[in-house]
Amino acid sequence: MSNGAALYLGRVGSTGTSTGPHAHWQVKKDGKLIPLSTARTDIGQYIQFRRPGQADWTSLYTKGQDGNFALAPGVNAPVGTSAFGMREKHPVHGDRRMHWGEDYGFEEGTQLRFLGQGSVSTHASRGGAGNVSALRLPSGYELETLHLSELPQASTTRTSAAPPKEERDSRTEDILNSFLYGASARGEKPKSLEQQLKEQIIGGVIAQALNPPSFLSSYAATSPLMPNFGQLLG
Repeated sequence: MSNGAALYLGRVGSTGTSTGPHAHWQVKKDGKLIPLSTARTDIGQYIQFRRPGQADWTSLYTKGQDGNFALAPGVNAPVGTSAFGMREKHPVHGDRRMHWGEDYGFEEGTQLRFLGQGSVSTHASRGGAGNVSALRLPSGYELETLHLSELPQASTTRTSAAPPKEERDSRTEDILNSFLYGASARGEKPKSLEQQLKEQIIGGVIAQALNPPSFLSSYAATSPLMPNFGQLLG
């Protein structure tokens, strides 16, 4: 999944309803919430953190000699009673309620990022969740990071690049060239002046449909068949 680039997720904080700084991660796959620890191979190994004053980024989950992924040294998870599942006593509200994520212990201001392609949207002050960044991946996974002290500056997306506009223009040109000059290229009988004029006009209509900017000025300036056409445009 990783391609060497990274999507910034924000900084660890305690916004919303929180007992202190930590990273609360919620993972959703095919509409179902699951613990991040069970998605350590698909997602966890691509999450990185950098503590305040730390120069290098560290992977949240690293592969051990046994081939399994384990938490990086010094990372405490889950924090306290904040594992995924039903909590008999909520640490703030005191009642019995479900905890849909896993809490990972980090210092205030620890930076978080994800290696790979996807899109990140930001949500400021979302109730008890506080500041939230939501990562969506092409694989169908969604990862929300709650209680952040700092969000990415703007929602960002990194996906496969869209075809450049020039590619569309070249295809349009190929269509018109084939339409106007295909017969000559195949060695067929040259077209009459009347036929060429008709096809140029029809070709212009096609160009206008495929490329919204008006073709009339260009047509008047380049067509050898209508040297005075520009005067008609005023």
